[in-house]
Amino acid sequence: MKKLCKIAAVFSILAVTAGCSGTSYNQEKTCGTDYLLHPAISVPAMIGACDSYQAK
Repeated sequence: MKKLCKIAAVFSILAVTAGCSGTSYNQEKTCGTDYLLHPAISVPAMIGACDSYQAK
């Protein structure tokens, strides 16, 4: 029974993360960031990965 619960948990985690990932781009399409669950909580967005493209 424990093994079945572990397998079910792994499959549910994979289903959630596979369905909630993607890429967001800026308006000029010069930079994109990947996210796992939501674009607002992605690591590249938090550290400002696309900000260097706008700085001149």
